[in-house]
Amino acid sequence: MLEILNLDFVILLLLSSIIISVTFGWLSIKIAPHISLMDVPGSADHKLHDYSVPLTGGIVVLDTLIVMVMITGLWKIPDMLAIIVAGGTIGIFGLLDDFLHLNPIKKIIGQIIGSILLIYLGVQVSIFDSPEFFFRTESAIDMWLNIIFTVLWLITLTNAFNFIDSTDGLAVGLSGLSSAFFLVISLSTGQFVLVYFCAILLGICIGIYFFNAYPAKLFLGDSGTQTLGFLLASLAIIFNPKTGFQSSTWFVPILLFYVPLFDLILVVFSRLRRKNSIYKASRDHTYHRLASRGISIQHAVIFMHGISLIMSMVGYLCLNLSILYANIVFFLSLLLGISAIIELDKDYY
Repeated sequence: MLEILNLDFVILLLLSSIIISVTFGWLSIKIAPHISLMDVPGSADHKLHDYSVPLTGGIVVLDTLIVMVMITGLWKIPDMLAIIVAGGTIGIFGLLDDFLHLNPIKKIIGQIIGSILLIYLGVQVSIFDSPEFFFRTESAIDMWLNIIFTVLWLITLTNAFNFIDSTDGLAVGLSGLSSAFFLVISLSTGQFVLVYFCAILLGICIGIYFFNAYPAKLFLGDSGTQTLGFLLASLAIIFNPKTGFQSSTWFVPILLFYVPLFDLILVVFSRLRRKNSIYKASRDHTYHRLASRGISIQHAVIFMHGISLIMSMVGYLCLNLSILYANIVFFLSLLLGISAIIELDKDYY
């Protein structure tokens, strides 16, 4: 079943994930007040919603994922099992944060544990020891560079999706777009197991979006955003483009997650520039800056989703370009991001 692609099965997985996540979402909204898993207005300076909202998105993600991988047998695939176990670890630490409000150090420790667990189970970046990559030492240093880069990549993406969860529907929409894009390009490369997993993840995002879209009836919470970010970062590691050269494809995952990474860099740069705490939540994300320029909530979310889709398409096109042209496109994308950061941070307080 997992070796031969069946498009009917892909649709079935997608619809099943939507139905199960919607069911779990509805149940979680009913249960959340009784277990004190609510986001209360005014509990922090940046929380300006009008009423208490359940913080159960992470529970829905984890429960639906567990049910679907058990039904499909995806847990029997070593890479999938590694991602599920490590992602579940991230989700558990996220739930602890939603309940107990962990400090930043404890959050990072949880993310490091999840990342090391993923590497221990056999999933990691392998670019520095590739004969096609433009930099390698041909020594044990390459192995350590792969490990270090894997941990940095996982932690960065996990926090990028956590940071960008600044308004209704934004983070789960970006997660759904990334899942859909990985599904499509995995079809073209014949990575059928990845196709099935992406179909499940896309269904989960669609189901949660039903509750998380403006006005939100359910928030993702740290457990939801961190789990989705970690899962997508892990998928990027195991995805094999099978076209182009390592020197022209190494940056493609960066373009796929362009918007969350952009928001993370913007926020960190802005807070360091103003000598504010990097970890203290505030209203200085991309969405807030767009809103300050008169863009409505719905239009700002659609705009950011649109940018994510465009940059994902650019990343996919780079897979078929020469090393020179692909890296030129990436360099221009970086310049575009830097220019946007300078413009958005200009005169913003």
